[in-house]
Amino acid sequence: MNKAVIGAFMTLVAGCSSPPPNPQEASLTGTRCLLFASVSDLPADRVDDIRDASDNGNLKCRIALGALYEFGRGGLSPDVRKARSLYESVAALDGAGYEQLARMAEEGSGQAPDAVEARRLYQLALVHRESASSEFALARLMEQGRGGPQDLSGALTHYLNATRQIDDPAWDGVQRLRVQGLTLTAEQTQRYNEKWYDAVGTSLTRTVYDTELLLNKQIKPGTASKPVTLEAKGKPGSLVPQFTLVESSGNNEVDQAVLKALSEYRYPAQPILKAGQESWSSEFPVKVGVN
Repeated sequence: MNKAVIGAFMTLVAGCSSPPPNPQEASLTGTRCLLFASVSDLPADRVDDIRDASDNGNLKCRIALGALYEFGRGGLSPDVRKARSLYESVAALDGAGYEQLARMAEEGSGQAPDAVEARRLYQLALVHRESASSEFALARLMEQGRGGPQDLSGALTHYLNATRQIDDPAWDGVQRLRVQGLTLTAEQTQRYNEKWYDAVGTSLTRTVYDTELLLNKQIKPGTASKPVTLEAKGKPGSLVPQFTLVESSGNNEVDQAVLKALSEYRYPAQPILKAGQESWSSEFPVKVGVN
């Protein structure tokens, strides 16, 4: 981040130097501190703001200050011991501190890499707070058998917990382990499918919106009497949906234009079907050429 961008945020960080009046403001202050912690040429007065907020008890700002020391940013000389001390003080109150200590152990920051300690600390972090980062890091160690015995079932659980969307590395971890023959519990399958349905709903809605924008530039209003209603059906082993016409727009040319425009859509992934279930489907309208 250059100095011009830093300047744009100067007014945002104001307030780091005084105790926040409420939890929402404290969270915002902490987010600002973490944002600036990644800036290599952070001005000295911004470092002072982070330090003041840290001293006033903002744990995110304390982690940010630890990062400045650990990586020698903001004009500070690298000081891993001081960084570790700050992270430890956070760990006494919040799992975020354990997460930083675990990362240091895994990366070998100021010490020899220690996967055993990293694994232990990531587990401690998760005891104290939910964290997709710790879930993913722990899953990776378990999958690779680093810092302890290989535990593919445990890795699968943590990858699923870490998944926020179906194109992130945690979701890839779930798929990788499923290919190896691991199965999800009924509860995990439900969570898996919920993430899938959310992703498909988002991607299909976006595709329909784009299709309406494109075709409504080409087809005059009033050409169709009502929206086209389509069904999208998917089958295991393929990401290509089969679109069928459920209800016509009243104009065959409009119907065919919509079907053609949607023919390139692909499911972003597949759900886990129940025993005996051979497909999945959904209906939706596409409003093209309608007044």
